[in-house]
Amino acid sequence: MSGRNRWGRREPDPERRDQRGSITPFVVIVSLGILMLAALVIDGGRQLNAKGRAIAYAQEAARAGAQAVDLTDPRLDLLPGRAVDAADTYCDQARAADPQLVRCTARITTVHDPAGDFLAVRVTARVQVDAILLGIVDRPVLRATGQALARPVSGISSADSGKQATIGPPRVGLPSDMPYSTAPPDLPGISVSPC
Repeated sequence: MSGRNRWGRREPDPERRDQRGSITPFVVIVSLGILMLAALVIDGGRQLNAKGRAIAYAQEAARAGAQAVDLTDPRLDLLPGRAVDAADTYCDQARAADPQLVRCTARITTVHDPAGDFLAVRVTARVQVDAILLGIVDRPVLRATGQALARPVSGISSADSGKQATIGPPRVGLPSDMPYSTAPPDLPGISVSPC
């Protein structure tokens, strides 16, 4: 029971006095949890963005290299030196435009296909971005690596989705060959008058 002291002020309840400051650990723990969640959202998004960019750079460099083909060879195989040079040229241009692209290397590899063995360009790219909130826990830099493989292919070798056509192509002929006319049909009992 709280009473009044000699100056007329109300004295706090002794049970309440023991609970002072008990909310502080809760606030600290919840604040750290919210901060870590924000770090996960912000820096995790930046990491995913960097991964996508690294894959895109690798794919484009591999495609650039895969265009260096030997046109005299019916298999359209790669010219290894020119393919690596073309991929490296793309990598150099990409690094000049984007300072966060820290590595982009191309090499020739062999692809084993049911139709035979083919040369292909394999590119590895690395993008490095600064962390915003994860720097607090001693991770100031986020790194993402992407790889791509490309080889030249002549024409369409097979259906993309494996679907088979169920109907044939449409029949196109002269209007006189068509079994119907383009005029609207005459309906019995309905007369149409011109305007």
